Amino acid sequence: MDVLGEKLLIKLWQSIADRGIGSLLKPWQMRREGRAAIDVKRDELLVLAQAEVDASAIRSGQKVLLRDGTVSEHPREIYAALPAPSSEPLLLPAIDEIVERNTRADAIRREISLSKAVMYAEEELAQDSAEPSSNAVSDDWLLRWRECAANVSSDELQSLWGKVLAGEVKNPGRYSLRTLEFLRNLSQEEAKAIEKLSPFVVNDIVFRGDKSLLESEGVTFSLLLAMQELGIVSGVDALGLEITWSSTAQDRFERALVSYGRVLMVKHTDPAKKLKVQIYQVTNLGRQILRLGNFQANETYLRALGTSIKSQGFDVDMGICVPVSDNEITLFNMQSL
Repeated sequence: MDVLGEKLLIKLWQSIADRGIGSLLKPWQMRREGRAAIDVKRDELLVLAQAEVDASAIRSGQKVLLRDGTVSEHPREIYAALPAPSSEPLLLPAIDEIVERNTRADAIRREISLSKAVMYAEEELAQDSAEPSSNAVSDDWLLRWRECAANVSSDELQSLWGKVLAGEVKNPGRYSLRTLEFLRNLSQEEAKAIEKLSPFVVNDIVFRGDKSLLESEGVTFSLLLAMQELGIVSGVDALGLEITWSSTAQDRFERALVSYGRVLMVKHTDPAKKLKVQIYQVTNLGRQILRLGNFQANETYLRALGTSIKSQGFDVDMGICVPVSDNEITLFNMQSL
């Protein structure tokens, strides 16, 4: 019997093993067969935490990385690692030694960041029972991901890049190279603006029929314009942009509008009836970015959308949904609006 997430974890290590990604974790990964995973994870975290302390001390000159690969703070060993004294000024050799020290410390920091991102990817995949795709992760994609993930230092960003890697391993092509570059250059202010917009996304659209509600929640016209300039949404400055949805069932009208675990189930006896909604469109880039967040739907906004849909003659139920697969959901606690 397969362990939850085992197949995806195997694919993760198969994808990164030959690319030098997560090299610090490789010995620990090989020991998992003989030890409890929680014990291995604890040891990994302890080793990485100590490595971070050592890298900072090397950069500041408090410690030195010796030629045999060990780190020392003993004054004699530090002195022995420095260039030999001379009666001549040693300005350039001293600079060279400082550069070498900083280069080594930076290389250690980068490897630590990569290893932490891989650990976060492991955590993400370990809870997923899905079958891995038969497609391989692109070498170009992995190289770009490595470059991005190695240059962050906060746990929050390492977790983000771990989630990106996990998503790509599960479904290669899920995150484009453009998305990686977008995330790499995203400012904290821009991230907060995207977070503010996210609760109002339903089926990759934002309902624009109740602008006063959006504005009361901080989603102003200027914020929407900023999101359009970033490439997250489109149609902000277009008049009357509208989407038309057909039924997903053959013998009646039925369509589910999903927003972060909440759902509006739209129904009608006529399978040929069309549902029309005024919208701002979420772009492909926007869809990829929004997959990375743990957002919650705005209940008031969903009810406003449901009320607007009811005015077109549809029956609307609202409740909770749980994804079963990419194209299937299970409904709970459905109540008529």
